[in-house]
Amino acid sequence: MNGRSNGFCTTMARMHKQGAYVNHSRFGCLLLAFFLLCTLLGCGNNSSTPEFPPTTETVQTAAEKLGWALFPEETQSWAEDQILYTLEREDKTRVSVSCALAEDTRFLTENLTVTLLPDKPQFAWEDWKDVVTLAEALYGGFSKGEFYQALSEQEMPEPEIPLENPDIPTGQESLSWEMECPAGYGRVQWSISAGTVEHGFPSPTIHDWRITFTTSLYESKDAYARISAVSKVSD
Repeated sequence: MNGRSNGFCTTMARMHKQGAYVNHSRFGCLLLAFFLLCTLLGCGNNSSTPEFPPTTETVQTAAEKLGWALFPEETQSWAEDQILYTLEREDKTRVSVSCALAEDTRFLTENLTVTLLPDKPQFAWEDWKDVVTLAEALYGGFSKGEFYQALSEQEMPEPEIPLENPDIPTGQESLSWEMECPAGYGRVQWSISAGTVEHGFPSPTIHDWRITFTTSLYESKDAYARISAVSKVSD
């Protein structure tokens, strides 16, 4: 114990003799330590939020990892920070992904349609895992599988079946989910309707079916409400 006390006292004596030099030296060390800590923790820079909208190279890399192929020639952009990508799986299923940045708010919408299905479709989350995961990867900020897990763990909602109306497709019904977590707010809708219909008495004959699957991601539920309000005014 005495040895340690003596060593400490000796160090303090040397610091006292060195005066301002020691103070500046210690300050420099503190600055260096602070800089290194900020680098490791990402101070002033959210490393989990990538560049948005994502570049073609980013989309292509993420898509290939998940079994999708990007069609660069079909990429469209109508304004700065607004872009539409088209991707396809081996089974020829296509998905369009719209990414936009407005007033520093990110939002992404993913649309997929499957047609000419011989039987009335039944929903299963496993069928849509790669679609949801693609949206998650391109939006950024989520841990791997976080968005899909948050959705698939929810109870199955009751199907929404609209009242009969000539303007509504035959056989239409839909399922909807929403979720909110630190990385963002998401909405998903799975909708089916008749494709080819032969109208007759007493009821129409459905020859095939179609599915529409839509995924939307926003920074928060409040951001979703603001963007929705602006869209309604524009319409």
